[in-house]
Amino acid sequence: MFKFLSPYFSTKKIIKGFAGAFLLANFIFLSFCENKFLDFISPFLTFFGIYIIINLDRAGYFFAGFFTGILWFYWISFSFVYYDLTFLIPFVIFFVGIAYALIFWAASFPSFMYLRAILFLVFSYIAPFGFDWFKLEATLVLGIFDPSIRGIAFIFLAAILFSYIKNFYRYFAVLLCFICALQIKSHEAYKLPFDLEISQTKVPQAQKWDKQMKNKYINESLMLIDNAIIQGKKMILLPESAFPTYLDHETNLLAELDRLSEQIIIVAGAMGYEDKKIYNSAYLFNKGEFRRMDKLVLVPFGEEIPLPKFAKDIVNKLFFDNGVDYSTAEMASDYVIDGVKIRNAICYEATRRELYENGDFDVVFAITNNAWFMPSTQANLQKLLLKYYATKYAKSIYHSVNGSDSGIITPKQSFINLKIFE
Repeated sequence: MFKFLSPYFSTKKIIKGFAGAFLLANFIFLSFCENKFLDFISPFLTFFGIYIIINLDRAGYFFAGFFTGILWFYWISFSFVYYDLTFLIPFVIFFVGIAYALIFWAASFPSFMYLRAILFLVFSYIAPFGFDWFKLEATLVLGIFDPSIRGIAFIFLAAILFSYIKNFYRYFAVLLCFICALQIKSHEAYKLPFDLEISQTKVPQAQKWDKQMKNKYINESLMLIDNAIIQGKKMILLPESAFPTYLDHETNLLAELDRLSEQIIIVAGAMGYEDKKIYNSAYLFNKGEFRRMDKLVLVPFGEEIPLPKFAKDIVNKLFFDNGVDYSTAEMASDYVIDGVKIRNAICYEATRRELYENGDFDVVFAITNNAWFMPSTQANLQKLLLKYYATKYAKSIYHSVNGSDSGIITPKQSFINLKIFE
């Protein structure tokens, strides 16, 4: 009766599935090293990972997907610590693994290997519950290949030809595909004409919303603003939830920020509350006036439960103490400073296609709180995804972060401009 399950208990297939998944995820781990040689070899390891996976049988695909889900997204479970649900961590990791195992498994149904490979590439665009951080194009952010559908399609074609052609010509075919996958063109992104202070903070998530620590962290954020004023900065960008409060209800703090904004333009993250709705927001203070900019795209199971209402209510009641979903803006928030058109992004939405496709803007100002997931590979994956979007849409992303490194993310340069081994 259960004969069809016997392949799923093969140690050899489990090991092969893990090997393929690990090679596919190599770019996340090699990005820690910040070594140009390792960056160079990363996409070739991705090629071998794809080659291993597309040559697996159905059980092998299942395990490759299972380990891929875990290697890319195990850190999602870490946030449950802050909801007093630590016991759920292994179950969440397992659930994430199963979700991607089923996606890979579904791609394995065709009999022919090349059809499986095509489905594998196509099915990689399936986003469970709207969470779309599994982007195969982003595996090419490191190295010399184009992080685009063209680049990854030719890497897949190289893996298919390497599997089908059994003589010396297989190497020529693979080389030709690699040449076609190269990034030839570089995009020059807009650069700010004024001096921006990109703040970085290290507030532990366990203390972020502690009422006894509230004034301490508010004062630390105000000190960052004061220091930027002393340094003569035009503008300062502070992380998501830099002010851990419903800022539009803090009369004295708003007055202080309005006063400071006469000397420096301020963008800072905080919560918003209006008409019994909660918002994750960024606040812009400029010349004594402020504007609240609400988040457009929410994090699945972090800020919203992407389920029908009856199921959503059950999940919120069982796990989140009858919490409610955050509310969203109707459209992306833009503003202009010294003629520069700036698009506001709050954490997750900075890695979403919707933020880049609509509207006319020059740069993205993104604010993030990564303390939910530290220490983990989450921040590295986020940075790689931001690099992918910066390259795809030719935009510079100015990124202020709590919990990991802040910085400026610019489009990837072509291999012609890269000094690979310096």
